[in-house]
Amino acid sequence: MITYITGSLLKSNIGKDSYVDILTNSGVGYRINIPNSYICPPKDSIYSLYTYLHVREDSQTLFGFIKEDERDFFIQLINVSGVGPKIGLAILSMFSRQEIEDFVNEGDARALSKVPGLGLKTAQKIILELRGKIDFSKDIEENGEILKEVKEALKALGFSGDTLKEKISTAEDIVKDEKDIEIESLIKRLLV
Repeated sequence: MITYITGSLLKSNIGKDSYVDILTNSGVGYRINIPNSYICPPKDSIYSLYTYLHVREDSQTLFGFIKEDERDFFIQLINVSGVGPKIGLAILSMFSRQEIEDFVNEGDARALSKVPGLGLKTAQKIILELRGKIDFSKDIEENGEILKEVKEALKALGFSGDTLKEKISTAEDIVKDEKDIEIESLIKRLLV
């Protein structure tokens, strides 16, 4: 199993089928499929990726990710029946892990199904299976609970979409600066 590759970037292609070609110090070159949301460094730069080797009868394909948790999340995605590596990569190309987490927590299959090639039924299956398999809470810091409560309160007050995201972002900044802030005070500040 190839799990990590570092080498000189020979070529990058960002588009429908995004990939990079990396030449390792041992002289072996690898083509690694990546999300098309990545911005690659210039040619001949040293580039490192966490990888997943997908083996089928007729092919062996490498998929690469900048962060280890992105790779692990990709593996969880493709373990959902009906989701192959191309769809998994398309999902991670279109949405951040945070957005996918929100879709799963909110049960928003319609938003997830906007990924080309992903139908509504498969999106619903992803939500059902990931809810049971992935503990999203391990990514939440100590202030995660207060932010969850703030998000729910803001939703109840009618905030949604970009406005809700902006308010949550502001709340995160406030919580970082003032660790012991009460939720009531935080919400009042957000509503000013």
